[in-house]
Amino acid sequence: MRRSRRFRRSIVILVAGFGLVALSDPGSTAPAAEPTPVPVGVSKVDITPQTPVRMYGYASRKTESEGIAGRLKASALAIGGDEGEGPAVLLCVDCGAVPGDVREEVLQSLQTDVPLKPERFMLSNSHNHSGPNLKGMRSMSGEQHEHLAQYRRELTARLEQVVREALAARKPGRLAWAKGSVGFAANRRVLKDGKWTGFGAVPEAPHDHMLPVMRVTDVDGRLLALVVNYACHNTTLRGNFKEIHGDWAACAQEYIEADAEGAVAMVTIGCGADSDPCPHGTVELCQQHGRALADEVKRLLQGPWEPIEPKLVARLAPLEIPFAKPPAKEELEQTAKKSYQAKRLLERMERGEELPATRTYQVATWVFGDDLAMVFLSDEVTVDYALRMRRELDGRRLWITAYTNDVSSYIASRRIIEEGGYEARNSLSAAVSYGHPEQVQPPVEDRIVGRVRELLPEGFRTPSKP
Repeated sequence: MRRSRRFRRSIVILVAGFGLVALSDPGSTAPAAEPTPVPVGVSKVDITPQTPVRMYGYASRKTESEGIAGRLKASALAIGGDEGEGPAVLLCVDCGAVPGDVREEVLQSLQTDVPLKPERFMLSNSHNHSGPNLKGMRSMSGEQHEHLAQYRRELTARLEQVVREALAARKPGRLAWAKGSVGFAANRRVLKDGKWTGFGAVPEAPHDHMLPVMRVTDVDGRLLALVVNYACHNTTLRGNFKEIHGDWAACAQEYIEADAEGAVAMVTIGCGADSDPCPHGTVELCQQHGRALADEVKRLLQGPWEPIEPKLVARLAPLEIPFAKPPAKEELEQTAKKSYQAKRLLERMERGEELPATRTYQVATWVFGDDLAMVFLSDEVTVDYALRMRRELDGRRLWITAYTNDVSSYIASRRIIEEGGYEARNSLSAAVSYGHPEQVQPPVEDRIVGRVRELLPEGFRTPSKP
């Protein structure tokens, strides 16, 4: 009798324990409370060039584009009303690199009648390598320069247009997010004896397959937008491809919008500067990768979703990275043979220009209550930054976007600087140290991660519990 009583008591305790686990399970599908409504608006416009243009990336391409294999788009998401801190706008552009002064021109024009602050206006480049090369037009002349100058004017107008349309479309809505995974990004750095030897596909090397997705709906639950983030170069199409195309990011948008009729799809790029799509080489593979991403979004749409508190606190705190003392011209000439950054500095010296004292690096955060912190980093950021921030901060609530507001150089991690090679030679660290990135102390990686930590609220600075 006593034994039977003890057995029944054990069962009760066990059941109660399982009940507690179920109640506290973060993966539980129990419906979460609806977030507070917030004004939201979305819009998308076509930004495909109307004439042939020199294309971004791949120095081997010296001629203009030879047709259009896919359309390029720009899309905007506006969050919040004009009162208080004003609206926040995320602008996603199918472009290798929108020059920073184009973003400034768009912002200044908007500010004539919209209370839009710089820290609440983020321009995310898809870093597509089969679009117009606006960053390189200064070195061009003749018809090539004229075509890009015309496209720059058209793009500036279209970017302002899409933001204004998103602002005008605002109506009460709700935000939520979920996380999935897609596997086509592969680290591209091939090593031998711990040193870089070239490009390839190294699946066992550091990579980031996480796919965070933000869902934007109206108060009736109708989908308005889906914003995704993936850490991979938009380089499925290589240097031998000479037509305009938005690569896997553009294909993903098309498939997501076809699956979720009426929704605007937007793609931001994570810390994937040392990751390439695998396999690569054809438009069909762009479609394959885009379909894989869209399928994961389609799966996530079945739920569950975590609501996002729409109260948004935006902070922008640029880092000023000082330049080292220039080496002798002869030494710089040798370094410039292998480093694009050193080559650019040498050209400035030869033109008699005053060399800069510091290089500004943009770091921004958007924090939505206790629910989500978006980190925005400029330039081509390597994967170690995202992996480190997820370890050292609350990785469960982080969304990390690179290629934001400007794209001028690689942001290499300490690992990559030790390994050497392409990304290290052409990094911000190499730029400010005249080709010797290992000499930057404290390392750029520590400075950037430290600045992100400073910008985030205390609750986001503690590593996630397992």
